Amino acid sequence: MDLFPPNQSVKEPKVKKNNSFLLVAFVIGAFILAIFVIRPAVLGYGVYQQAEASNLTVQDYAQNMQQLTRDLELVKTNLSSYSTFTGALLAQVDEKTDEITECKVQLGRAQSDLERAQEQIIAKETEIVTVKGETQALIDQQVTEKTQVLEQEKIACESSLQSKESEVGEVQAKYDQLVKNTVKTICCKAKVDNPEINFYEVVDNKISCLEQGSNQLSC
Repeated sequence: MDLFPPNQSVKEPKVKKNNSFLLVAFVIGAFILAIFVIRPAVLGYGVYQQAEASNLTVQDYAQNMQQLTRDLELVKTNLSSYSTFTGALLAQVDEKTDEITECKVQLGRAQSDLERAQEQIIAKETEIVTVKGETQALIDQQVTEKTQVLEQEKIACESSLQSKESEVGEVQAKYDQLVKNTVKTICCKAKVDNPEINFYEVVDNKISCLEQGSNQLSC
């Protein structure tokens, strides 16, 4: 004899299956209700509380929220533009930094070239001073030697001049004596014929007996 009738054992799985389906349907319905009914209600209630806290109507609060949303979008757009501009500016800064680095390198090279040029100038100036000193010393030596030669020549010339002057004096004395002797011979004889003759003059190596003149006749 069976413990359960045949009809009772067949109905029990169907009841369990129906209960499981109802449970799933209930969960899905509750989930949908939470998304589309409860959540908007909670959000709306929160917005309502914020509107009351700000002393604004729900409509004014919603308009303010819309304006804030638009302002937020504008700020995001400006921020994006600023980011783009900042990126471009940073790229330019990097480029200028590279240029400045290159300029510093060129400046260093130019400074090195300048230092070498200054060293060369100092070396040339030292060489010029040395050459000038050697040249001046040579010039001074040549001037000294030439001065000594000229002094010797001057002494020789002065000695020769003195000798010539002595010779000229002797010749002049002989000439004067010859003139006097000749004057006496000529004018003293003429004075015999003309007693007024008391002077003489020598012009172009010719003797003239004069009654007036600068050279006194002595017979």
